[in-house]
Amino acid sequence: MKKPEKFVAWVAAVVFGAALLAGCNAVRKPEPQNPPTQQQPTAPAAPSQQPMPTDAGELNNIANKISSAAMKVRGVNTATTVIAGSIAYVGVDQKAGTEQSETDRIKSEVSDEAKKAEPRLTTVYVSSDADTVTRIRRVAEGIAAGQPISAFDSELAEIVKRMSPTSK
Repeated sequence: MKKPEKFVAWVAAVVFGAALLAGCNAVRKPEPQNPPTQQQPTAPAAPSQQPMPTDAGELNNIANKISSAAMKVRGVNTATTVIAGSIAYVGVDQKAGTEQSETDRIKSEVSDEAKKAEPRLTTVYVSSDADTVTRIRRVAEGIAAGQPISAFDSELAEIVKRMSPTSK
């Protein structure tokens, strides 16, 4: 063979070999990035949570409802509730000398009852400390007398410093 024929034969062999290799790897349709999943029936979405009312009269009604629910808890004599936004501050008066474990149970149950009475609450603070209960009562009386809740911002901040939420 002559040099040009060898070169052509060599090029033909390389091209033929490349074609064979390419033929072995069949070209596939690319798979989708996110394979489709089977559509499963979904339950209707829960209704969106309604915001808490801003009307003082309606907030007072909700606070009274929470206080009434709290007083149904065994061991609670009276209860006072203040609502600010979606936060409830509940002061409970219980029998003197109640043990700490019983006090913790009462606070937990009052918190649960408050959430049942008003599911839109995001946080519930419950206190049985006499000073804190007195502060909550003063705020509630001021709101009932027509003062805006914003007038008690510093008092509520002080109350929060003294207690931790019992429900979130």
